Amino acid sequence: MPETSLGLDLASKKQRTRGDYPYRLDYRTRWADNDMFHHLNNPIYGVLIDSIINEYLITKIGYNTTTYPRTALVANTYCDYFGQMQYPGMLDLGLRVVKLGKNSVMYEVGFFVEGDEKVRAVGGFVQIWVMRESGKAPPEGLEPHVRKSLESLMQSGLKEKSKL
Repeated sequence: MPETSLGLDLASKKQRTRGDYPYRLDYRTRWADNDMFHHLNNPIYGVLIDSIINEYLITKIGYNTTTYPRTALVANTYCDYFGQMQYPGMLDLGLRVVKLGKNSVMYEVGFFVEGDEKVRAVGGFVQIWVMRESGKAPPEGLEPHVRKSLESLMQSGLKEKSKL
């Protein structure tokens, strides 16, 4: 199973840079994203993690949530917080793949504030790819084009930037 070399401990995550994430997405915060303390509300992190991952799968792999023969189920989620983000503001989200299994993918998303190099949060989730009809993992594993595209997200260095 291919795996990237960046550490997954908190000290390593706090050292993340934009260059650790091969795919990036801009997000302009909204008034409704704030909680009563004027911080980005915790559930928003989950929404943004889900958004950048699915944006990549839809635009780069051709995945869709209704007719694609396989579906990706979330098996685990996490987010570690290191600094404040809020409205108004522009966020820079970075996406990488940490680990690829036969039918599973572990993603990581780094959260940065525009104009600041310090990572504010690191989160992600694990997906298990199964056949849509049966709900079972295919014995042959991930489709070759899916695996190849996801392997490209295991390489550090800025490659693409999109807007959300």
